[in-house]
Amino acid sequence: MPGAFHSFSPLHFAILAGYACVTLALALLGLKWRGSSRGTTLHRLWTAFVVIVQGLNIVYWATPPNLEPATSLPLHICDLAGITAVLVMATRARVWRTVLYYWGLGLSTQAFLTPIITDGPGTFRFHLFFASHLTIVATAVYDVVVRRYRPAWRDLFVITGVMFAWGAVVIPLDIAMGWNYGYVGNTKPLQPTLIDKLGTWPLRLVWMFIIAESAFVLMTAVWWRTAGVKPHSSDATGKGAAG
Repeated sequence: MPGAFHSFSPLHFAILAGYACVTLALALLGLKWRGSSRGTTLHRLWTAFVVIVQGLNIVYWATPPNLEPATSLPLHICDLAGITAVLVMATRARVWRTVLYYWGLGLSTQAFLTPIITDGPGTFRFHLFFASHLTIVATAVYDVVVRRYRPAWRDLFVITGVMFAWGAVVIPLDIAMGWNYGYVGNTKPLQPTLIDKLGTWPLRLVWMFIIAESAFVLMTAVWWRTAGVKPHSSDATGKGAAG
């Protein structure tokens, strides 16, 4: 298809490099300006950007001709992580920061490594796909670097419980309706992904859980020295907030 997007193409690598630069700039500027008026402005601007992008993502898929029950409901982990990114930027509630950390850095990064999109850069869907995932991953990085979120082992149990709760809703829906939300249904994405290597359904669900949970364990273990340290009481703007 002319103008279509292909994984591991020059365009794909350009997207990776460009969005990595945006994420790095957001984190470094946020860290440099932390506690200053510039930091406050940056925080507000990024919050507005996240709200706009995620709002557009929901409206776009909920509006004809894109409205399709099998694909439009916000049940994918990346859809829910996008909503969580808004909550993280607007609050300091630890549960949302925990979900975004594990889902954003542990799972949503796969959208950049093995994108399932085929629409090219001449389409709105292409830019919405990557911008939506950028707001998820970059916000998770921002929360770690600038707002100093540090996962503790209790947070691993929280995200594990969240995963079971999500699966308890989505897997039966996928089975009953023939859908593939979260890629836990009995079909595979058209584009090559890690799921292709995990065998047949439903056994691959076990491997998907093991891989995800193993990643979450590692993402917790890298902070084990700070696991008992209480989070800072100030946010990226330098103002006190409830954690």
